[in-house]
Amino acid sequence: MDYKRMRRDFHAEFAPAALLSLLAGFGLLVTGCNQDETVEAGDSGAAGETVMEDWPLFRGNAGMHGESREELVPPLELAWSWEIPVDEGKRRPPFEASPVIANGVVFVGTQLGAFVALSAEDGSLLWEFEAEGSVTAPGAVRAGTVFFGDNYGFVYALDAETGEEKWRFETEGKIEGGVNVLEVDDGGRVFIGSHDYFLYGLDAETGEVLTKHETANYIVATPAIAETEGGDFIVFGGCDGLLHVISASGEGASREVEIGSYVANTSAVRDGICYVADNGGDIRAIDIASGEVAWETKTGLEFLASPAVGRERLFVAGPDKRLVAYDRVTGEEEWAFLARRSLDSSPVLSGGVLYQAGMDGRLYAIDAADGSELWQFEIGAQIKASPALSRGVLVVCGEDGVVYGFRK
Repeated sequence: MDYKRMRRDFHAEFAPAALLSLLAGFGLLVTGCNQDETVEAGDSGAAGETVMEDWPLFRGNAGMHGESREELVPPLELAWSWEIPVDEGKRRPPFEASPVIANGVVFVGTQLGAFVALSAEDGSLLWEFEAEGSVTAPGAVRAGTVFFGDNYGFVYALDAETGEEKWRFETEGKIEGGVNVLEVDDGGRVFIGSHDYFLYGLDAETGEVLTKHETANYIVATPAIAETEGGDFIVFGGCDGLLHVISASGEGASREVEIGSYVANTSAVRDGICYVADNGGDIRAIDIASGEVAWETKTGLEFLASPAVGRERLFVAGPDKRLVAYDRVTGEEEWAFLARRSLDSSPVLSGGVLYQAGMDGRLYAIDAADGSELWQFEIGAQIKASPALSRGVLVVCGEDGVVYGFRK
Protein backbone atom coordinates (compact mmCIF):
# COMPACT_ATOMS: atom_id res chain seq x y z
CA MET A 1 0.00 0.00 0.00
CA ASP A 2 2.95 2.40 0.66
CA TYR A 3 1.54 5.27 -1.55
CA LYS A 4 5.09 6.62 -1.75
CA ARG A 5 5.46 6.23 1.99
CA MET A 6 2.02 7.65 2.61
CA ARG A 7 2.95 10.67 0.47
CA ARG A 8 5.86 11.35 2.76
CA ASP A 9 3.63 11.03 5.82
CA PHE A 10 1.22 13.44 4.16
CA HIS A 11 3.71 16.27 3.96
CA ALA A 12 4.80 15.85 7.55
CA GLU A 13 1.31 15.49 9.00
CA PHE A 14 -0.67 18.11 7.05
CA ALA A 15 1.80 20.82 6.16
CA PRO A 16 0.34 23.98 5.61
CA ALA A 17 -41.51 30.22 -19.15
CA ALA A 18 -40.20 33.64 -18.70
CA LEU A 19 -36.97 31.80 -19.31
CA LEU A 20 -38.05 30.82 -22.81
CA SER A 21 -38.80 34.46 -23.59
CA LEU A 22 -35.41 35.48 -22.28
CA LEU A 23 -33.62 32.83 -24.32
CA ALA A 24 -35.54 33.79 -27.44
CA GLY A 25 -34.55 37.40 -26.85
CA PHE A 26 -30.89 36.43 -26.60
CA GLY A 27 -31.19 34.04 -29.54
CA LEU A 28 -29.78 31.18 -27.44
CA LEU A 29 -29.73 27.45 -28.00
CA VAL A 30 -30.22 24.63 -25.55
CA THR A 31 -27.09 22.94 -24.24
CA GLY A 32 -26.65 19.21 -24.43
CA CYS A 33 -25.71 16.72 -21.71
CA ASN A 34 -23.34 13.80 -22.19
CA GLN A 35 -24.16 11.05 -19.73
CA ASP A 36 -24.23 7.27 -19.59
CA GLU A 37 -27.74 6.57 -18.41
CA THR A 38 -30.22 3.77 -17.97
CA VAL A 39 -32.80 6.10 -19.52
CA GLU A 40 -31.42 7.79 -22.61
CA ALA A 41 -30.49 11.46 -22.36
CA GLY A 42 -33.40 13.69 -23.26
CA ASP A 43 -35.94 11.02 -22.27
CA SER A 44 -37.80 12.02 -19.14
CA GLY A 45 -39.09 8.47 -18.73
CA ALA A 46 -42.62 7.14 -18.94
CA ALA A 47 -45.08 7.96 -16.19
CA GLY A 48 -44.14 6.08 -13.06
CA GLU A 49 -40.79 4.98 -14.51
CA THR A 50 -37.80 5.22 -12.20
CA VAL A 51 -34.91 7.11 -13.77
CA MET A 52 -31.47 5.79 -12.87
CA GLU A 53 -28.30 7.33 -14.24
CA ASP A 54 -24.58 7.68 -13.76
CA TRP A 55 -22.74 10.70 -12.35
CA PRO A 56 -19.66 10.36 -14.60
CA LEU A 57 -18.45 13.95 -14.33
CA PHE A 58 -18.00 16.56 -11.63
CA ARG A 59 -21.43 18.19 -11.21
CA GLY A 60 -23.01 15.25 -13.02
CA ASN A 61 -23.06 16.31 -16.65
CA ALA A 62 -21.11 18.21 -19.29
CA GLY A 63 -22.96 21.46 -18.54
CA MET A 64 -21.88 21.20 -14.89
CA HIS A 65 -25.51 21.54 -13.72
CA GLY A 66 -25.12 19.74 -10.40
CA GLU A 67 -28.44 18.07 -11.10
CA SER A 68 -29.53 14.44 -11.29
CA ARG A 69 -32.72 13.29 -13.00
CA GLU A 70 -33.02 10.66 -10.29
CA GLU A 71 -35.41 11.48 -7.47
CA LEU A 72 -33.78 10.45 -4.21
CA VAL A 73 -36.25 11.33 -1.48
CA PRO A 74 -35.12 11.65 2.17
CA PRO A 75 -34.77 10.35 4.80
CA LEU A 76 -31.67 8.42 3.84
CA GLU A 77 -29.65 5.85 5.77
CA LEU A 78 -25.89 5.42 5.93
CA ALA A 79 -25.36 2.24 3.94
CA TRP A 80 -21.57 1.97 4.01
CA SER A 81 -18.30 3.80 4.54
CA TRP A 82 -14.70 3.40 3.38
CA GLU A 83 -11.64 4.87 5.10
CA ILE A 84 -8.32 5.92 3.59
CA PRO A 85 -5.81 3.43 5.01
CA VAL A 86 -2.99 4.98 7.03
CA ASP A 87 -0.27 3.70 9.31
CA GLU A 88 -1.10 3.31 12.98
CA GLY A 89 -0.87 6.60 14.84
CA LYS A 90 -1.26 8.68 11.66
CA ARG A 91 -4.27 10.81 10.80
CA ARG A 92 -6.17 10.18 7.62
CA PRO A 93 -5.77 13.06 5.16
CA PRO A 94 -8.97 14.96 4.34
CA PHE A 95 -10.73 14.50 1.04
CA GLU A 96 -10.58 17.48 -1.30
CA ALA A 97 -11.47 15.56 -4.46
CA SER A 98 -15.14 15.04 -5.24
CA PRO A 99 -16.29 11.57 -6.36
CA VAL A 100 -17.75 10.53 -9.70
CA ILE A 101 -19.85 7.40 -10.24
CA ALA A 102 -20.34 5.18 -13.30
CA ASN A 103 -21.73 1.66 -13.73
CA GLY A 104 -22.07 1.18 -9.98
CA VAL A 105 -18.48 2.19 -9.21
CA VAL A 106 -17.32 5.23 -7.21
CA PHE A 107 -14.05 6.83 -8.35
CA VAL A 108 -12.14 9.29 -6.15
CA GLY A 109 -8.58 10.37 -5.47
CA THR A 110 -6.79 10.97 -2.19
CA GLN A 111 -4.10 13.36 -1.00
CA LEU A 112 -1.79 10.39 -0.51
CA GLY A 113 -1.78 9.93 -4.29
CA ALA A 114 -4.08 6.90 -4.41
CA PHE A 115 -6.91 6.94 -6.92
CA VAL A 116 -9.46 4.29 -5.90
CA ALA A 117 -12.50 2.51 -7.28
CA LEU A 118 -15.17 1.51 -4.73
CA SER A 119 -18.34 -0.50 -5.10
CA ALA A 120 -21.33 1.84 -4.87
CA GLU A 121 -23.28 -1.08 -3.45
CA ASP A 122 -21.21 -1.74 -0.32
CA GLY A 123 -18.14 0.53 -0.43
CA SER A 124 -15.66 -2.29 -0.91
CA LEU A 125 -12.35 -1.46 -2.58
CA LEU A 126 -12.22 -2.76 -6.16
CA TRP A 127 -8.81 -1.43 -7.15
CA GLU A 128 -6.35 1.36 -6.43
CA PHE A 129 -3.83 3.19 -8.58
CA GLU A 130 -0.85 5.14 -7.29
CA ALA A 131 -0.45 8.52 -8.98
CA GLU A 132 2.74 10.56 -8.92
CA GLY A 133 1.18 13.35 -6.83
CA SER A 134 -1.73 14.11 -4.56
CA VAL A 135 -5.19 14.01 -6.12
CA THR A 136 -7.50 16.87 -5.14
CA ALA A 137 -9.57 17.15 -8.32
CA PRO A 138 -12.54 15.08 -9.51
CA GLY A 139 -12.20 12.56 -12.32
CA ALA A 140 -14.41 11.73 -15.28
CA VAL A 141 -15.58 8.47 -16.83
CA ARG A 142 -16.11 7.79 -20.52
CA ALA A 143 -16.52 4.53 -22.43
CA GLY A 144 -14.76 2.32 -19.87
CA THR A 145 -11.98 4.80 -19.11
CA VAL A 146 -11.58 7.04 -16.06
CA PHE A 147 -9.55 10.25 -16.37
CA PHE A 148 -8.08 12.47 -13.65
CA GLY A 149 -5.21 14.84 -12.91
CA ASP A 150 -2.83 15.19 -9.97
CA ASN A 151 -0.88 17.93 -8.22
CA TYR A 152 2.30 17.00 -10.06
CA GLY A 153 0.61 18.02 -13.32
CA PHE A 154 -0.06 14.58 -14.78
CA VAL A 155 -3.29 13.61 -16.52
CA TYR A 156 -4.07 9.89 -16.37
CA ALA A 157 -6.33 7.56 -18.32
CA LEU A 158 -7.08 4.27 -16.56
CA ASP A 159 -9.16 1.24 -17.43
CA ALA A 160 -12.27 1.81 -15.31
CA GLU A 161 -12.70 -1.91 -14.63
CA THR A 162 -9.14 -2.83 -13.68
CA GLY A 163 -7.32 0.42 -12.88
CA GLU A 164 -4.65 -0.39 -15.47
CA GLU A 165 -2.98 2.70 -16.92
CA LYS A 166 -3.74 3.40 -20.58
CA TRP A 167 -1.81 6.64 -20.98
CA ARG A 168 -0.58 9.69 -19.13
CA PHE A 169 0.15 13.25 -20.20
CA GLU A 170 2.29 15.74 -18.30
CA THR A 171 1.38 19.42 -18.07
CA GLU A 172 3.75 22.01 -16.60
CA GLY A 173 1.70 22.87 -13.51
CA LYS A 174 -0.41 21.18 -10.88
CA ILE A 175 -3.99 20.22 -11.64
CA GLU A 176 -6.77 21.25 -9.26
CA GLY A 177 -9.72 21.16 -11.66
CA GLY A 178 -11.65 18.22 -13.02
CA VAL A 179 -12.05 16.69 -16.45
CA ASN A 180 -14.84 17.19 -18.95
CA VAL A 181 -15.45 15.01 -21.99
CA LEU A 182 -16.96 15.74 -25.40
CA GLU A 183 -17.98 13.17 -27.99
CA VAL A 184 -17.08 14.07 -31.57
CA ASP A 185 -17.30 12.18 -34.87
CA ASP A 186 -13.80 10.73 -34.62
CA GLY A 187 -13.89 9.88 -30.89
CA GLY A 188 -13.76 11.57 -27.53
CA ARG A 189 -12.04 14.75 -26.39
CA VAL A 190 -10.82 15.26 -22.82
CA PHE A 191 -10.62 18.86 -21.55
CA ILE A 192 -8.67 19.84 -18.44
CA GLY A 193 -6.95 22.98 -17.13
CA SER A 194 -3.63 23.35 -15.33
CA HIS A 195 -1.63 25.80 -13.23
CA ASP A 196 0.55 26.23 -16.33
CA TYR A 197 -2.23 28.59 -17.60
CA PHE A 198 -3.35 26.23 -20.38
CA LEU A 199 -6.65 24.49 -21.09
CA TYR A 200 -5.83 21.25 -22.88
CA GLY A 201 -7.95 19.26 -25.29
CA LEU A 202 -6.62 15.69 -25.42
CA ASP A 203 -7.55 12.69 -27.54
CA ALA A 204 -9.44 10.41 -25.15
CA GLU A 205 -7.90 7.28 -26.64
CA THR A 206 -4.26 8.31 -26.86
CA GLY A 207 -3.71 11.43 -24.74
CA GLU A 208 -2.41 13.33 -27.78
CA VAL A 209 -2.73 17.11 -27.49
CA LEU A 210 -5.34 18.27 -30.01
CA THR A 211 -5.99 21.79 -28.73
CA LYS A 212 -4.22 24.08 -26.28
CA HIS A 213 -5.66 27.41 -25.14
CA GLU A 214 -3.52 29.82 -23.13
CA THR A 215 -4.93 32.06 -20.41
CA ALA A 216 -3.22 34.62 -18.17
CA ASN A 217 -3.26 32.70 -14.89
CA TYR A 218 -4.02 29.38 -13.21
CA ILE A 219 -7.03 27.33 -14.22
CA VAL A 220 -8.62 25.59 -11.22
CA ALA A 221 -12.16 25.16 -12.59
CA THR A 222 -13.61 22.14 -14.31
CA PRO A 223 -14.60 23.41 -17.76
CA ALA A 224 -18.26 23.25 -18.78
CA ILE A 225 -19.34 22.28 -22.29
CA ALA A 226 -22.06 24.05 -24.27
CA GLU A 227 -23.27 22.18 -27.34
CA THR A 228 -25.04 24.48 -29.81
CA GLU A 229 -25.99 24.51 -33.48
CA GLY A 230 -23.17 26.98 -33.93
CA GLY A 231 -20.63 24.53 -32.54
CA ASP A 232 -19.37 23.11 -29.27
CA PHE A 233 -17.82 25.52 -26.78
CA ILE A 234 -15.69 25.07 -23.68
CA VAL A 235 -16.63 27.54 -20.94
CA PHE A 236 -14.68 28.22 -17.74
CA GLY A 237 -13.67 30.97 -15.36
CA GLY A 238 -10.00 31.47 -14.62
CA CYS A 239 -7.73 32.99 -12.01
CA ASP A 240 -7.13 35.74 -14.57
CA GLY A 241 -10.55 37.19 -13.76
CA LEU A 242 -12.04 36.24 -17.13
CA LEU A 243 -14.77 33.91 -18.34
CA HIS A 244 -13.35 32.04 -21.32
CA VAL A 245 -15.57 30.77 -24.13
CA ILE A 246 -13.51 28.82 -26.66
CA SER A 247 -14.30 26.54 -29.56
CA ALA A 248 -13.91 22.88 -28.67
CA SER A 249 -12.29 22.28 -32.05
CA GLY A 250 -9.66 24.93 -31.42
CA GLU A 251 -10.75 26.73 -34.59
CA GLY A 252 -12.53 30.05 -34.76
CA ALA A 253 -12.55 33.03 -32.44
CA SER A 254 -12.65 32.71 -28.68
CA ARG A 255 -14.48 35.07 -26.35
CA GLU A 256 -13.40 36.55 -23.04
CA VAL A 257 -15.84 38.16 -20.64
CA GLU A 258 -14.44 40.40 -17.90
CA ILE A 259 -15.35 39.07 -14.45
CA GLY A 260 -13.04 41.29 -12.41
CA SER A 261 -12.17 38.64 -9.84
CA TYR A 262 -10.72 35.16 -10.04
CA VAL A 263 -13.04 32.17 -10.27
CA ALA A 264 -12.10 29.40 -7.82
CA ASN A 265 -15.00 27.09 -8.64
CA THR A 266 -16.84 25.63 -11.62
CA SER A 267 -19.45 27.57 -13.57
CA ALA A 268 -22.63 25.98 -14.91
CA VAL A 269 -24.00 26.35 -18.44
CA ARG A 270 -27.67 25.77 -19.18
CA ASP A 271 -29.75 26.95 -22.14
CA GLY A 272 -26.89 29.09 -23.42
CA ILE A 273 -26.48 30.97 -20.14
CA CYS A 274 -23.35 30.60 -17.99
CA TYR A 275 -23.83 31.03 -14.25
CA VAL A 276 -20.73 32.28 -12.45
CA ALA A 277 -20.19 32.81 -8.69
CA ASP A 278 -16.77 34.41 -8.35
CA ASN A 279 -14.29 35.12 -5.57
CA GLY A 280 -15.24 38.77 -5.53
CA GLY A 281 -18.77 37.93 -4.44
CA ASP A 282 -20.62 38.55 -7.71
CA ILE A 283 -23.12 36.08 -9.14
CA ARG A 284 -23.75 36.56 -12.84
CA ALA A 285 -25.84 35.05 -15.60
CA ILE A 286 -23.91 35.55 -18.85
CA ASP A 287 -25.07 34.88 -22.41
CA ILE A 288 -22.21 32.83 -23.85
CA ALA A 289 -23.10 33.77 -27.44
CA SER A 290 -22.86 37.52 -26.95
CA GLY A 291 -21.03 37.95 -23.66
CA GLU A 292 -23.87 40.12 -22.35
CA VAL A 293 -24.75 39.92 -18.65
CA ALA A 294 -28.41 38.92 -18.25
CA TRP A 295 -28.37 39.73 -14.52
CA GLU A 296 -25.91 40.26 -11.71
CA THR A 297 -26.10 40.07 -7.91
CA LYS A 298 -23.39 41.40 -5.59
CA THR A 299 -22.91 39.59 -2.26
CA GLY A 300 -19.40 40.47 -1.05
CA LEU A 301 -18.63 36.78 -0.48
CA GLU A 302 -15.74 34.62 -1.70
CA PHE A 303 -17.43 31.65 -3.31
CA LEU A 304 -15.74 28.25 -3.27
CA ALA A 305 -18.78 26.05 -3.93
CA SER A 306 -19.94 25.63 -7.53
CA PRO A 307 -23.54 26.60 -8.33
CA ALA A 308 -26.28 24.12 -9.22
CA VAL A 309 -28.83 25.05 -11.85
CA GLY A 310 -32.28 23.54 -12.33
CA ARG A 311 -35.04 24.40 -14.76
CA GLU A 312 -36.29 27.36 -12.75
CA ARG A 313 -33.72 28.23 -10.10
CA LEU A 314 -30.02 28.75 -9.53
CA PHE A 315 -28.67 27.48 -6.20
CA VAL A 316 -25.50 28.95 -4.68
CA ALA A 317 -23.86 27.89 -1.39
CA GLY A 318 -21.61 30.37 0.38
CA PRO A 319 -19.16 30.99 3.22
CA ASP A 320 -21.90 32.99 5.02
CA LYS A 321 -23.54 29.63 5.92
CA ARG A 322 -26.36 30.24 3.45
CA LEU A 323 -27.65 28.19 0.53
CA VAL A 324 -29.57 30.65 -1.62
CA ALA A 325 -32.07 30.04 -4.44
CA TYR A 326 -32.27 32.66 -7.20
CA ASP A 327 -34.79 32.98 -9.98
CA ARG A 328 -32.85 31.79 -13.01
CA VAL A 329 -34.34 34.47 -15.26
CA THR A 330 -34.29 37.58 -13.08
CA GLY A 331 -31.67 36.81 -10.44
CA GLU A 332 -34.16 37.65 -7.69
CA GLU A 333 -33.49 35.84 -4.39
CA GLU A 334 -36.34 33.43 -3.63
CA TRP A 335 -35.23 31.84 -0.37
CA ALA A 336 -32.19 31.16 1.81
CA PHE A 337 -31.36 28.17 4.00
CA LEU A 338 -29.04 28.83 6.94
CA ALA A 339 -26.57 26.17 8.09
CA ARG A 340 -24.35 26.31 11.19
CA ARG A 341 -21.05 26.90 9.41
CA SER A 342 -19.62 27.75 6.00
CA LEU A 343 -20.89 25.89 2.93
CA ASP A 344 -17.86 25.10 0.74
CA SER A 345 -19.35 21.96 -0.80
CA SER A 346 -21.50 22.30 -3.93
CA PRO A 347 -25.22 21.48 -3.80
CA VAL A 348 -26.75 18.57 -5.69
CA LEU A 349 -30.31 18.80 -7.03
CA SER A 350 -32.42 15.64 -7.19
CA GLY A 351 -36.03 16.20 -8.22
CA GLY A 352 -37.44 18.61 -5.67
CA VAL A 353 -34.66 18.03 -3.14
CA LEU A 354 -31.28 19.70 -2.69
CA TYR A 355 -28.53 17.79 -0.91
CA GLN A 356 -26.01 20.12 0.72
CA ALA A 357 -22.98 19.16 2.80
CA GLY A 358 -21.43 21.64 5.22
CA MET A 359 -18.40 22.53 7.26
CA ASP A 360 -20.60 21.88 10.30
CA GLY A 361 -20.24 18.15 9.58
CA ARG A 362 -23.83 17.74 8.46
CA LEU A 363 -25.49 16.52 5.29
CA TYR A 364 -28.77 18.35 4.67
CA ALA A 365 -31.77 17.62 2.48
CA ILE A 366 -33.56 20.85 1.61
CA ASP A 367 -36.82 21.49 -0.22
CA ALA A 368 -35.81 23.10 -3.51
CA ALA A 369 -39.09 25.02 -3.73
CA ASP A 370 -39.04 26.86 -0.41
CA GLY A 371 -35.70 26.16 1.33
CA SER A 372 -37.19 24.26 4.26
CA GLU A 373 -35.12 21.52 5.89
CA LEU A 374 -36.40 18.02 5.14
CA TRP A 375 -33.70 15.91 6.81
CA GLN A 376 -30.16 16.02 8.11
CA PHE A 377 -27.44 13.55 9.04
CA GLU A 378 -24.51 14.42 11.28
CA ILE A 379 -21.33 12.91 9.87
CA GLY A 380 -19.18 14.62 12.48
CA ALA A 381 -16.48 15.79 10.06
CA GLN A 382 -16.22 18.90 7.91
CA ILE A 383 -17.16 18.44 4.25
CA LYS A 384 -15.62 20.40 1.37
CA ALA A 385 -15.90 17.87 -1.45
CA SER A 386 -19.14 17.86 -3.42
CA PRO A 387 -21.56 14.91 -3.30
CA ALA A 388 -22.33 12.60 -6.23
CA LEU A 389 -25.61 10.76 -6.84
CA SER A 390 -26.13 7.66 -8.95
CA ARG A 391 -28.52 4.71 -9.00
CA GLY A 392 -30.05 5.49 -5.64
CA VAL A 393 -26.77 6.11 -3.79
CA LEU A 394 -25.56 9.51 -2.57
CA VAL A 395 -21.79 9.55 -1.99
CA VAL A 396 -20.07 12.11 0.26
CA CYS A 397 -16.35 12.42 1.08
CA GLY A 398 -15.41 13.95 4.44
CA GLU A 399 -12.48 15.84 5.88
CA ASP A 400 -12.00 12.80 8.14
CA GLY A 401 -10.72 10.82 5.13
CA VAL A 402 -13.87 8.70 4.92
CA VAL A 403 -16.19 8.06 1.96
CA TYR A 404 -19.86 7.71 2.97
CA GLY A 405 -22.61 6.05 0.92
CA PHE A 406 -26.25 6.87 1.66
CA ARG A 407 -29.38 5.33 0.22
CA LYS A 408 -33.10 5.27 0.87
